[in-house]
Amino acid sequence: MKQFVKNYGSINHFKDFDNHIKTKNNIQMKLLKLKFILLLILIPAGILAQDLDCPSRLKMRRATPPYKFNSLSKSAQCLTGKKYEFVVPLNAGRDYRISFYASPVFNNNINFRIIDMNTGQKVMDLPGEVIEYDKKGSCVLKPYTDPASGKSIHPYFDFYPTSSTQLKIIIDIPSIKQSDNEGSNFNAPEERRKGCVTVFIQDKKSAESGGFSVSE
Repeated sequence: MKQFVKNYGSINHFKDFDNHIKTKNNIQMKLLKLKFILLLILIPAGILAQDLDCPSRLKMRRATPPYKFNSLSKSAQCLTGKKYEFVVPLNAGRDYRISFYASPVFNNNINFRIIDMNTGQKVMDLPGEVIEYDKKGSCVLKPYTDPASGKSIHPYFDFYPTSSTQLKIIIDIPSIKQSDNEGSNFNAPEERRKGCVTVFIQDKKSAESGGFSVSE
């Protein structure tokens, strides 16, 4: 009987030890899964944070002589389904060149308007891109081909104020639907996308007088 109890106790001991090992292994597996999930979350977040370092995108831009970089230039995080306004003061005696850049996540699907706040006149109203239309002054973000040189040129817009004024730049980023199935009764929620939009401003001492033009 004593031998039986001793053996029985030994069997229970091994069972307890085996259960302890299994429990420990289960905890370790759960911790590994948790670490893996956190890794999947943190890696895209880190990539997104790097992608949204908008000030660095502005630093990449270089003024084209005789123009110089204007400190009113700005690059900011923007969301689809939002409208943004940016006021730029222009001084008489200076020529200004404004160009726009946007993160690829927007697919150039952005509308731009510029209003002269002194007169209320809309001096520009263009989309980010016009499909199958490669011409100067047709859009804001898509480069066009210069017929003379054959080079690809990013659009820019020149301003020659005869008196000091302010321009209101309106950047309208349309909403994006998660599903675009025509004829479907499913009302898909909006997909939020975040990216950088850059307003790059250059200026120089004026050599001409008056007006507004869009030129190379």
